[in-house]
Amino acid sequence: MEEELKKAFLGMKRQEVIDIVKKEVAAGTDPFAILKTCRTAMEEVGKKFESGDFYLSELIYSAEVFKTISAILEPGLIAAKNEESHQGLVVFGTPKGDIHDLGKNIVVTMMRAYGFPVHDLGVDVPPSRFVEEIQKTEAPILALSVLITPGLIAMKETISLLEERSLRERTFVIIGGGVTTEFARKEIGADAQTLDPTRAIHLCSQYLKVETKRQEKASP
Repeated sequence: MEEELKKAFLGMKRQEVIDIVKKEVAAGTDPFAILKTCRTAMEEVGKKFESGDFYLSELIYSAEVFKTISAILEPGLIAAKNEESHQGLVVFGTPKGDIHDLGKNIVVTMMRAYGFPVHDLGVDVPPSRFVEEIQKTEAPILALSVLITPGLIAMKETISLLEERSLRERTFVIIGGGVTTEFARKEIGADAQTLDPTRAIHLCSQYLKVETKRQEKASP
């Protein structure tokens, strides 16, 4: 199943992927095993995108296929109640003043494919909503995506509010989107900036590893 599914996934054969998944579900295959194979395939797509073998169109297409597969597997995953290990929780959204979500949706899907649980708050999200979600979930990562400049103002307000609530120190803030730059990151006060979905995942994973080691050293 694994090689057949990965081959179809990397070949961008959407219907073939869906047919294989449905067949395996009907046969009683562990839904987490199917999901793991699809995640591995998505990781390969990410690597091919980084190397230039795949383009944005393939990245978007594969993200949509993964989303479809996740929906098919969801009932079985819930029923299994598997205590699968996860990456750190991510709160994600497009800040107030911007309603674009294509880039956000791609990164959200890829993060989930890599094992990150993501709370997607949608678009035009006010700073207070982001901070409330960080406070409620204790998520270690906040990801913000904008395509137009008004969203940058809301990004800065969000980070300022995190500081006011004494949440900034424990929250890794990563930004992305067409109008973000390294200069904007510094002005806004974010920890990282990238326009590359796979780079975003790498930066978040790297932060979690460093933070885990820090906590281990700090514990008695």
